[in-house]
Amino acid sequence: GYASLCALITCDWVGGETDEKLPKRVILKIPSTLPMRRVNDALPKDERMFDSEEIWEKLEAQMGEVHYTEIDTYKFFADFDHLAVPKMFYGYPFDKNSTINGQICIEFVENSAMMNFTEAAPLKQLKQIARALGKIQAASINKEATSPQFSKDLFGDFAQTMPKEVYCNAFKPLINFDASPRMVKAIEEIEKVLPDYYGANLPSTIHKQMKYRPVLINGDARTENILVDKDSGDLLAVIDWQCTHHGVGVEDLLRIQMFSQSAQDRRDTKDELIEELYNSMVENLDGSSAPYTLEQLKELYDLLFPHAGLFFAATGPILMKTNLSKPGLSDEERAKIFAVQLDKLLGILEDIVAYDALNKQSPHKLQFRTQ
Repeated sequence: GYASLCALITCDWVGGETDEKLPKRVILKIPSTLPMRRVNDALPKDERMFDSEEIWEKLEAQMGEVHYTEIDTYKFFADFDHLAVPKMFYGYPFDKNSTINGQICIEFVENSAMMNFTEAAPLKQLKQIARALGKIQAASINKEATSPQFSKDLFGDFAQTMPKEVYCNAFKPLINFDASPRMVKAIEEIEKVLPDYYGANLPSTIHKQMKYRPVLINGDARTENILVDKDSGDLLAVIDWQCTHHGVGVEDLLRIQMFSQSAQDRRDTKDELIEELYNSMVENLDGSSAPYTLEQLKELYDLLFPHAGLFFAATGPILMKTNLSKPGLSDEERAKIFAVQLDKLLGILEDIVAYDALNKQSPHKLQFRTQ
């Protein structure tokens, strides 16, 4: 990951009961900005997202906050045994005098692999994820999610670490990958709307503005945080709960669609996957009422698309460069990876502008930036 260091630990238990079910292997996760620094420093100076120690200090402080959020999330889900969420064995907070000794010990998901940003995922896999997200969201309605950490605004805080001019120029490096007229036009159109979205925190406030009961959102449901079976491709777990917050159900669906599907597949399967998520949520409600109707959830999808899309697309150049620079790739493999990534990214850039125009016709007077 970009925000943690992880260790796979093989356990040699001493003193356990013969019938005690003890894990054979566990994951130890230590939050850290070191991986992010390495990626940032490997980029040319004019393409770096962060280039001052003051910003890195702010990110270090945020790392402590998101660590507490992840611990509280795993504690919350411990009461449910039917969710695609790993078990946490323990979570240690940061020591006041150190920023590197917080840790989480969670179960190792056997025979698993990450979904891959460089591939186009099949619809069957996306349906499994949508159903799993629906169950997770139902759990957060059946049991009140009261941790103060879930009300934190990660996205608004993150935007404050990036100067506005850096944010508004985030897409220019894409010209280095593709200088086609289509890409040039997409970037020109995006730059017209970017100032409206700088510092936006709508994903974590839209439920308040629309007066809907919130559900728990992973907030970072991208391909690398979805574990699937190595052999069958079936969903095994949703991991990395550092960005958990109160919100509305389609946010996680939007993110995983953007990271995993081709542009045309994402557009074609939108309604089908929203219905899959919604029906799963309703089926798993334990006597509670649904926070919104299916049609309202489809409306929320449209309203949040530009916000989720911009957060995804701002990291596009770094993701593309990282994947294309992997050693051992043949020219044919590199060309295929490039085409898949570019299709996803370009489709999202164009759709952000389209949804922005659509949402300007919405009767809801939503505030992009709120306290």
